Amino acid sequence: MPDVRISELPAANAPADTDFAPLVQSSGGFSETRRATLAQLRGAVLADRGAHVRDYGAVGDGVTDDAPAIQAAINDLKGKGGGTLSFGPHVYRIASAISIYGATIRLQGAGFTEGPGPGQGTWLRIDSTGFTPFTFTGDMARGSAVRDLAVVQQHNAAQDAGWAPTGYDYVFRVEDCYGGVDFDNVFLCAVNRGIYARNSGRVDIRRLRGQVFTTGVEIDQCYDIPRIHNLHFWTFWTSDDDVVRWQQANGDAMVFRRCDGVFIDQAFVLGYRSMFRFASSTAGVTTKFYIGQAYVDFCQYGVWIEGGGTDGQIASLTHQGEIFNAGGPPLAGGIGLYVNASNTRLHVGNLRVDAVEDNAVRVNGTGNRLDIFSLRCARYNYRNNGATAIYLADSGSGTANQLYLGAPPLLERGNGGALVNAGTNALCAAGAPAGRVARPGLALGSADTGLFQPGTGSLALAAGGAEVLRATSAGTVTLGDAPGAHALEVATPVSGANHLTVSGGATGSQVALQAQGIDANIDLSLAGKGSGLLRTATPPTADASTAVATTAWVRAQGYSTGGGTGAVSSVAGRTGAVTLAVADVAGAAPLASPALTGTPTAPTPAATNSSAALATTAFVWSRPAQRQPADASASGGNARGSNATDWQGSRDQATQVASGALAAIGGGAGNTASGTGAVVAGGSGNVVGGAYGWVPGGAQADIRGTYGRGAWSSGAFSTAGDAQAGEFLLRRQTTDNAQTVLTTDGQAPGAGNLATLPNNAVYAARLMVVARQIGGSAGTAGDCGCWIRDVLVKRGASAAATTVLVPGTSTLVAPTAGGDSAANSAWKMGVGADTTNGALVVTVQGETNKTINWVARILSVEVVG
Repeated sequence: MPDVRISELPAANAPADTDFAPLVQSSGGFSETRRATLAQLRGAVLADRGAHVRDYGAVGDGVTDDAPAIQAAINDLKGKGGGTLSFGPHVYRIASAISIYGATIRLQGAGFTEGPGPGQGTWLRIDSTGFTPFTFTGDMARGSAVRDLAVVQQHNAAQDAGWAPTGYDYVFRVEDCYGGVDFDNVFLCAVNRGIYARNSGRVDIRRLRGQVFTTGVEIDQCYDIPRIHNLHFWTFWTSDDDVVRWQQANGDAMVFRRCDGVFIDQAFVLGYRSMFRFASSTAGVTTKFYIGQAYVDFCQYGVWIEGGGTDGQIASLTHQGEIFNAGGPPLAGGIGLYVNASNTRLHVGNLRVDAVEDNAVRVNGTGNRLDIFSLRCARYNYRNNGATAIYLADSGSGTANQLYLGAPPLLERGNGGALVNAGTNALCAAGAPAGRVARPGLALGSADTGLFQPGTGSLALAAGGAEVLRATSAGTVTLGDAPGAHALEVATPVSGANHLTVSGGATGSQVALQAQGIDANIDLSLAGKGSGLLRTATPPTADASTAVATTAWVRAQGYSTGGGTGAVSSVAGRTGAVTLAVADVAGAAPLASPALTGTPTAPTPAATNSSAALATTAFVWSRPAQRQPADASASGGNARGSNATDWQGSRDQATQVASGALAAIGGGAGNTASGTGAVVAGGSGNVVGGAYGWVPGGAQADIRGTYGRGAWSSGAFSTAGDAQAGEFLLRRQTTDNAQTVLTTDGQAPGAGNLATLPNNAVYAARLMVVARQIGGSAGTAGDCGCWIRDVLVKRGASAAATTVLVPGTSTLVAPTAGGDSAANSAWKMGVGADTTNGALVVTVQGETNKTINWVARILSVEVVG
């Protein structure tokens, strides 16, 4: 019917696939008409076209479970060799598992609007647990992709302090694909766990955004460089304090286990326990990772390495570790760069750590090496407990940890915290420009040879792994080894007016040791320790009359400026020794008990042989300085102690002298200073028989052998010390809550370091006690408290009869007033009687994990007899 109009043809109310349609084709001025069925036409038009989920029954109303329809579409595409499955701008509820295997499928959305819930674009809604929404598996799934869509999960828990997310599985699992699956422009809103990839190399994640609660991305057994680029986790769903703080305690933005060469760049996360967590699995750990630019905000750990042997590089990372919406305080235990493993290797270009409780960088374990080129630490040591910017653990018998800084670090607002902790065998070395002669910098050698900082305010030099020089901020320099094992020490001078110069000489010339300075005449003092001799080595000479042995001794003998006693009489030269002899008044032999009260000058021998001559240089003796030579009688007294000073001119007994080492009697008569470092300023009849005890003057005071106590009196009833005033200064340090007795020497209590009474004595005392916390893992350094008590203590015929009458109880009590009452309420002090030693005791009680220094002062008035 070529001439029939279309309107004249029969109506086709229900076209079938078998119906024909004419096709007219013109060519070379001729037209040709062909026929084709509708099925043929549809097949030609739809050939190689992807599928749409709506074609397979997906509703997209957010209520109907669209997972079966999506699975049917995937299965259909699999039969056609894969392809793109399109999602229109609807909300598709996923309530059952969807699997992509045996084909390369691309899930293509229509974009999305960022926000707390479904808006415009393609949204996948998940509101039930117990299944994995999407799983890519098998080698045929390689090359699959997820693009331009958003996912939201439903969490109904009340947003309060007990909030926790619903326990959904990962939204996307990529398992055993042996190759890459791409994620591009995906939004995870209120998602518990995001993307998990295992045994699937080349996973590529780009433009991933959202708020993920427990884990954003986790990758394991990835043997061929996964990539993550442009990741942004933020409070898109909610910024409720309880939700974000749950994330800060439990959430990890990215977790890497066995990964080879993961690349990460342009990443930002807010409100997580960690941004980068490098853990391990049975397959191993991450190696050769690379982080380009990363910003960690409100997170406990910026980089957390817990897999031993992890290694990688970080170009630039900024970490800020505050508690979310709390006004500035950092998260408990927060650390910017945390290595809690062994044998890791990490190179960092630029690292900034801001707001941490203690350390900005912490390295535990053994055998770790970190290289940080540029480090900035701000607001570390927030608790002001002495934490350092960098903490390097002592490895014990294991390989020492090492950290190298490419430039001097910038430390800001660290409450005085040092750069690195002391007392560790770890190495922290810094490289810096060597500077100019007029403005020297820091130049380093190798790990075992060069400068290092053994502690705050000191600088040392090592050669071949051994310390050979140390200089302290106090101005002391030691050479030859660490302090205490060194060979030479240069002490800080009282003044720089005069000094010692050591100079060498040319060939044939002498070397010199000279006193130099602004004074016209300067003594050069050489002294042994205690009774040690000053020994000099002298080369032998052919002149037998003046020859001495290779070693000569100069011995300090008695000397006096008064009455001619002890005048220098001769310099006797004999083979093997040179002795500076001092004769008594009658010119007899040298005194058996030498005494020094001046500075003798050795005369020059008549011999002209310079090799045996003694220069007229003044010698300083390590002998007692005393007014009268010791002669073991009441006149001169017994020998004085080593380095003692005794200017007393009258005594009743030979024992009334400064017989203790370092003891001193300033004057007076009949005084005794027999304890080490004992002092009697003057007066008469005073007795200081305990180490470092003292009497300022007066008459007939006695410290009764107590270490470091003082006493003074204006006389006695019958015996020294039976009517006097006294003072005791006690101290101890506590680190726990055990009851501890304070003592004058800070050691365990005994009869010689307590406020001990003699028999038949009574003391009235005013007690003042102060305590201050200086460290510990609890509390705050600087917390303090005080106690003030008036006490009456009595001792009878023996130590067992010692009692405290006032206040009448030994119960330990809290501080009297003042101090930090909220912090020291558990601190206690009490007074009582020690019936073993017959003493008044001050007992204190601190707290566990608090290092507290206690000091007490007892002012007493004492009656005996």
